[in-house]
Amino acid sequence: MKPTRAIPIFALLFALQQLFLSTSLVAANPSRNPERKKTAKASAASEIFDKPTVLDFQIQLVETNLQALRDRPRDYTYASILVNGTTYREVGVKLKGAAGSFRPVDDRPALTLNFDKKLDGQRVFGLRRLHLNNSVQDDSRMNEYVASELFRTAGVATPRVAWATVRINDRKLGLYVLKEAFETEFLKAGFGSAKGNLYEGGFVRDIGRDMVKESGNGPDDHSDVLALQAATLEKDATNRWTKLQKLMDVGLFANYAALSVMLADWDGYALNRNNYRLYFRPGDGRAVMMPHGMDQLFQRPEMEMDSYWNGSLAWSLFDTPQGRTLYEERCQQVFTNVFKLERITNLIAQATEVLKTVDPVIVPRARDLTDRIERRHRNLRRDPMLKPPPEAATNSVPAR
Repeated sequence: MKPTRAIPIFALLFALQQLFLSTSLVAANPSRNPERKKTAKASAASEIFDKPTVLDFQIQLVETNLQALRDRPRDYTYASILVNGTTYREVGVKLKGAAGSFRPVDDRPALTLNFDKKLDGQRVFGLRRLHLNNSVQDDSRMNEYVASELFRTAGVATPRVAWATVRINDRKLGLYVLKEAFETEFLKAGFGSAKGNLYEGGFVRDIGRDMVKESGNGPDDHSDVLALQAATLEKDATNRWTKLQKLMDVGLFANYAALSVMLADWDGYALNRNNYRLYFRPGDGRAVMMPHGMDQLFQRPEMEMDSYWNGSLAWSLFDTPQGRTLYEERCQQVFTNVFKLERITNLIAQATEVLKTVDPVIVPRARDLTDRIERRHRNLRRDPMLKPPPEAATNSVPAR
């Protein structure tokens, strides 16, 4: 007779925990829920974002408008734009980018395009605004794409990514990263409503009164942000946890923070107070953090999951016993269910097949990115926080 073996209770609990997260992540993200896909209408611009796609943008600027972008690059001027053969007139154009990515208009500028800035109701693929990122800090042109796919799988609303070849007048600028904006269509798709207050964090700046309110029907006095800021300063850890739970979706924030560290996103909110948006959901009024500007990933493969926190929402939440437990649980769950090496390398391979037709140099750059991701994944597998609970000795009695 063979000896019997009892199933360790904590191993069973861990397995159930993984199953719970895999279903909860799908429920939190309608785009990943096959049952809801059957009845939901196709989201705006799905034809360019549902699979790797390269568009063609030809931007025509008369000399006066070109000079306006030289003199006042952050202010809109107007251009005629040909997108895949369709002409859009009087499109608002301005330059974008922070310290590392900003380039003047006569160089290789990053651009924001507003299609109904002057002509009300004008849309491109159903969208009002788009960003053309020069991606000067990511020569693979794929960091934003990979991160967007993973964050959305983890239930964190994140702008979708495609690509575009760009020309300004007679100058060919090459391959750009095309991103949807934090716009009405995006907020409705992610949250069911665009009426909540949306804030931009600014350059290396934490939450507070200096945040710029981009949209929303909520209060204009920053009272929602200031209440959240005050909660981070609560000295008593138990009271702080209670207040933060009421004011922000702590579960989604833990998913966001865990995945940010896995991506080694050193320039995001959690680790650097940079590149983020904060949205107060109209349904329950709670804040949700959304990533932005993810072009410098996988540069620090040895980064540990038990990392340092610079963003006040991160250190104040994860400094509580409940927040620390939540973070550790979500690290395990996100690594198991979202940060899958085969899925990530497949994303890169599929994009490479499309991008190499317009820019062959992408092939070796994609190979280098894959190598860095594989190295990062190997390091994460050894991280103490991501190891599953060990099996304990059983009390089974062997047969005689």
